Amino acid sequence: MDSPLFADESKQPQIEYGESVNMANSRTADPVLRAVAELARVAASGGERLSIDGVRRLAAAYGVANAYVGSLAGESAAKVVVTAAWINGAALDDYTYDLAGSPCADVLTHGRLFVPSGAQLAYPNCKMLKQFAIESYFGAVLTAASGEKIGVVVVADGAPMVKDDRLHPVLGLFADLISLEMGKETAQRELKLAASVFNHSPQGIMLSDAEHRIRKVNAAFTAITGWQEADVLGRRDNMLSAGRDEPELSEEMQTALDEGAVWIGELWSRRRDGEVYPESRTVVAVRDIDQRVLHYVCMFSDISAEKFAAERIHRLAHYDATTDLPNRVLLQDRLLHAINRAGRAEGRLALLFLDLDGFKLINDTYGHSAGDEVLRQVGVRLESRLRKADVVARVGGDEFAVVLNDVGHDSDIQAICDHLLEVITEPYDLSGHEGRVTTSIGIAVFPEDGSDVQTLLKHADAAMYRAKESGKNRYTFFAPEMNERAEERSQLTRQLRLALERNELSLCYQPQYDLATGRVVAVEALIRWQNELGDLVPPAHFIPLAEDSGLIVTLGAWVLNEACQQAQQWREQGLGFGRLAVNISGRQFQDEGLLEAVDSALAASGLPGSCLELEITESWVMEGPFRAESQMHRLSEMGINLVIDDFGVANSSMAYLKRFPVQKLKIDRSFIRDIPADQDDAAIVSAIIAMGHSLGLRVVAEGVETTEQRSYLRGTGCDEVQGYLFGRPVRHDEMNVLLAYGPTLAPS
Repeated sequence: MDSPLFADESKQPQIEYGESVNMANSRTADPVLRAVAELARVAASGGERLSIDGVRRLAAAYGVANAYVGSLAGESAAKVVVTAAWINGAALDDYTYDLAGSPCADVLTHGRLFVPSGAQLAYPNCKMLKQFAIESYFGAVLTAASGEKIGVVVVADGAPMVKDDRLHPVLGLFADLISLEMGKETAQRELKLAASVFNHSPQGIMLSDAEHRIRKVNAAFTAITGWQEADVLGRRDNMLSAGRDEPELSEEMQTALDEGAVWIGELWSRRRDGEVYPESRTVVAVRDIDQRVLHYVCMFSDISAEKFAAERIHRLAHYDATTDLPNRVLLQDRLLHAINRAGRAEGRLALLFLDLDGFKLINDTYGHSAGDEVLRQVGVRLESRLRKADVVARVGGDEFAVVLNDVGHDSDIQAICDHLLEVITEPYDLSGHEGRVTTSIGIAVFPEDGSDVQTLLKHADAAMYRAKESGKNRYTFFAPEMNERAEERSQLTRQLRLALERNELSLCYQPQYDLATGRVVAVEALIRWQNELGDLVPPAHFIPLAEDSGLIVTLGAWVLNEACQQAQQWREQGLGFGRLAVNISGRQFQDEGLLEAVDSALAASGLPGSCLELEITESWVMEGPFRAESQMHRLSEMGINLVIDDFGVANSSMAYLKRFPVQKLKIDRSFIRDIPADQDDAAIVSAIIAMGHSLGLRVVAEGVETTEQRSYLRGTGCDEVQGYLFGRPVRHDEMNVLLAYGPTLAPS
């Protein structure tokens, strides 16, 4: 090949950074300048790839063997990716080399670098120089339009070069041209990407001008609305409005956009065929440098399915599936509203608690389907004999409740109860068989017998038990002496306080399994009480007492400490238990000292927070969602996993669930008990699992007792299971043995 434009003047490595030169009257530079001009022509014509053709022309113009263009790789810019290389007279495939220790690193620092000779001596750690036997080096930085350094352009040779000040700026011209090309290619890629996102987005996208006239829509817009682009261009972007939203919503949206914010919300839209649907919409204003609006970008999606699922879950969670009457949850809500109305009006209301007499005999004689039919007919009879202003609910099993609003004298209540006794006593047609039941009714009156929901429920329940004890098929008004039962509860509370001192309390443990792998993923700690007489007191008896008395805080702290100590022992023994699950009661969750109690239990035991899982009942969370969210975030910051327990029985908002830092939903056992035979419960379970997965949460089913239940849960995608089918709660020594043998689920 021809000799380089530079001749060897020194064998010692020399390095020069940058230059100040004069190109006037340079004859030597003419061929290089001609190459630059040709390179610019090629770039303008678009007929050749500038970077590849450019390095060839660059090497030829300088009379050197090597020329290449490299771009910085990755955010750290630790490597150079050579995308166009002319090495020893031939194009070279793309390759990568480390920036550290190379002359290119100095190019990026100083802008230009000239090493006339001894390049390998000057940069002994640069493998690229050794690989291509480079003796001399001349490089310039590539800069984007934004000023960001994006790469280097280099000419190099195996022979030395000498400095020629008239030629140094020429490489800068090449660098500028190549920078422009790379910027153009990047812009084209970004435009193609943006176009691809626009065209293939599953969300509808509508672009309108500053006057809200539609200028462009994507394919998803057409798929969702039924409108073709040609039909909507130039029309106002509110053409999709269904007219159902309040005017304040449009004002809110425009105000947010005027203030420079992004508007996100839900509204009602109308398809081309007239169908109205709920829509989740995001709108942003695109502004110029002077903050004038250029465009509005609207992205939206049809949320009909999500709304339907949420409404169905709400319906199933608040209404009894058998009778279609309000359930206990909804009853409490409506009773609260009734109390508030009566209080403001200084009026009275009556709460009736009804328990069917002889219902068990119907079930035992004719089967559960006949029992369900009786329940349905009782519900119909109650609703048909009462006013629209009154409330009828099924609160569980064969129990019903009635709220009588705006009652006058007790005699009025008595007349209604007499009528209800008569109605319920009438025979029931059970597919050719005649069934009969009666009912016992307890009555509590506001404000005489209580001024809040729980008190009225308690007193009506106490009165109902007295009616049963008195011979059934009758009604009884609450009387203070019925509080004897309350005294028994008080005595049990005192015994519970002593139980802590006497070490009568203990913990049992029940495993939770991953349905996919069959492995234990958590072990739940469950409290047990064996009193001084040796009798086991069911948790359902003493936990509510602890809640009412406030003793639950002390009791909960004891459970946390004991369970964490045991879990740490398992860790030290190398026994895999996944996470330790501990129930946190509503009262305990609301207590200011909860965080301190949890931190103390972890510190005392040495158990990491990541090994602890706290289960919080859904109803308590939704009682004060804002406070709950704050408490949850503080617990989550400690590394603790959070679970919403007994999910499905309260009114959880999707919006709140998305904000809560929870990892799991635990389906209430009442929905698991009758699946898959009970289609309504099965629908609830499927809906909860689908909703949980849509929020990125794992779903746990508790109370699993049959293989049919397990199979159904596996088929619906439930993640984890717990129940007697897989193991009853056991003492810690039995759990030690279970964990030691690595328990797994048998194939279903």
